[in-house]
Amino acid sequence: MKEWYALRSKPRKEMLASALLTRAGLEIYLPQMQRRAQRGEAPIAEPYFPGYLFGRLDPHCGEIRLASYTPGIRCVVSFGGEPHPVPEQVVITIREGLARQQSSPAPADFQPGDRVRIVEGPFAGIEAIFDRKLSAAGRVQVLVRLLERLCRAELQASQLRRIS
Repeated sequence: MKEWYALRSKPRKEMLASALLTRAGLEIYLPQMQRRAQRGEAPIAEPYFPGYLFGRLDPHCGEIRLASYTPGIRCVVSFGGEPHPVPEQVVITIREGLARQQSSPAPADFQPGDRVRIVEGPFAGIEAIFDRKLSAAGRVQVLVRLLERLCRAELQASQLRRIS
């Protein structure tokens, strides 16, 4: 019976390992996100979990051993020396979450000092000042006026709207 296993790859070898395992006839899932490139360049796909991918393997047919010895793979994630399957619902949740994230419109490019309104979350309705981007995944830092002083808050860029 095939189950999902987390495969630990060598640094920056996720794509190579995925291609080789797929070519060997295994079902592989390499979660990726689109990172915006420099202006005028196409977006770049990079692993969502650097150093990891998932393989649907049958432990009784030698597929775990095949995956373990594939170039680019460091090991099959194990506990107590035994490969440990990942629940299928975890893989489904990751796929659905990434699909939702990629189908949502890209957040606007904010510049430091832009006035923004927070439209979701506990600060919804509050005006803030955009401070800086924190990650390629859309985390940003804003300055919110609370109790007569500016306080930093971290949010998703999708929670903000520019104020004209």
